[in-house]
Amino acid sequence: MTHSAWSILFGAIGLLPMCANADVVISSAQTWDVTCTGGLCAPTAADAVLNVNDLENLLASGNLEVTTTGGGGVQAGNIDVDAAASWSVTNTLSLDAYNSIAFSKTVSVKGSGGLSLVTNDGGGGGTLSFGLKGNVAFANLSSVLTINGMAYTLENSISALASAISANPGGNYALAADYDAAGDGTYNNTPIRTTVTGTVEGLGNTISKLSVKIVKGNNPLKQYGLFGELGRGGTIASLKMTGYKIDVPVHQGMFHVYYGAGGMVGLNAGLLFDDHASGVLHTKSGGGGLVGQNAGTIANSSSDARVSGPTGGGGLVFDNYGEITESYATGAVSGGDNSIVGGLVAFDDGGVSNSYAAGEALGGSNSEVGGLDGSENAASSAYSAGHVKAAAGSRVGGFAGEGSNNTANCYWDTTTSGTDQGTGNDENTGITGLTDKQFKAGLPSGFDPTIWAESAKINNGLPYLIGNPPK
Repeated sequence: MTHSAWSILFGAIGLLPMCANADVVISSAQTWDVTCTGGLCAPTAADAVLNVNDLENLLASGNLEVTTTGGGGVQAGNIDVDAAASWSVTNTLSLDAYNSIAFSKTVSVKGSGGLSLVTNDGGGGGTLSFGLKGNVAFANLSSVLTINGMAYTLENSISALASAISANPGGNYALAADYDAAGDGTYNNTPIRTTVTGTVEGLGNTISKLSVKIVKGNNPLKQYGLFGELGRGGTIASLKMTGYKIDVPVHQGMFHVYYGAGGMVGLNAGLLFDDHASGVLHTKSGGGGLVGQNAGTIANSSSDARVSGPTGGGGLVFDNYGEITESYATGAVSGGDNSIVGGLVAFDDGGVSNSYAAGEALGGSNSEVGGLDGSENAASSAYSAGHVKAAAGSRVGGFAGEGSNNTANCYWDTTTSGTDQGTGNDENTGITGLTDKQFKAGLPSGFDPTIWAESAKINNGLPYLIGNPPK
């Protein structure tokens, strides 16, 4: 399944499916229950380990395929890359998984070797993911990368990526390695302005220190961020941004209808999957730490960006018309008088599921401020834990500034939020207040234990997403 096809899957079921099969793990542990012969490593049991040094030695002498399907009916589910690996020869590593492939460490293709990744080979619902610490780095842009049979063009800078997308918006592109944008100086416009209708695969790599300060009139579409717009059918996956600074000091048009300012994407009508952003966003007309306006799907993504502006903002998204699932925001969000502020979303006109917010949400007078949503439409299996506060005449809720009755299994932390009021307009159906101690005593009722977990050492003891854990 390609990234672009995932949007259909997410729209149908609203969450990432979990695989019941055991995994083939590439790690520093000793190889066991794996046989390697003729350039093929296959499991002899559903739960198996391939030592990373063994993998590198095999790659040094020829192409190598690692599969989850063994002889005698042996079938593992996923391939987990849990140890750093590298090779300098021209050989190709192929990872072929029944369901998913997940990287939690760095894989470095130092020579002109290639990489082939296949998910859902016999299975279904599998994904390619890199989380917060995994990535694949290519030293040579002529190396061959294929994902599920599709060839990807490797690019190593923002300008190269922008040029390639401009020439072919529907192409498949991958960021070859981490990129430090400090040397680019400050952009006075959205760096990638062509609407993306193909796929941009970040491979878990990071674009750091992007600086953008919009000059009025430079972008008539009023969509600001690293990318202006991700179009319908397009995908941005496994891309990370750190230390960005985006300033949109001009007010252009009706911000909640025509305007989008986000750290990564101004307007999303496609799929963002496994994307993560941190930095500082200031916009006069409202913005989101990851996305300005969302009319598509955001899954397994996060932001800890600090968002501010006189009209408010959202920790992850400013205006949501689409779906947000298995995602979170932890950055502080603030607005002025008459602002809309939400720890996750400012305006929610779509739906939020299996998501949470933990950042502070502050507003001026006559504002709508909520720990999760400023103005909430529909939410399920979600919670907020950030402090909320606003000046006189405001609607302030631990969960939503203005709530609805279209909620189920939703919660707010009455201790950390500083309020025992779930919504600012007293619409509390489906929303329950829990003390911090109650939150940490076990998963709240209605939270699926295949999606959510708790640990005293993770997320300050509060519930976290198994498939999208915090730092």
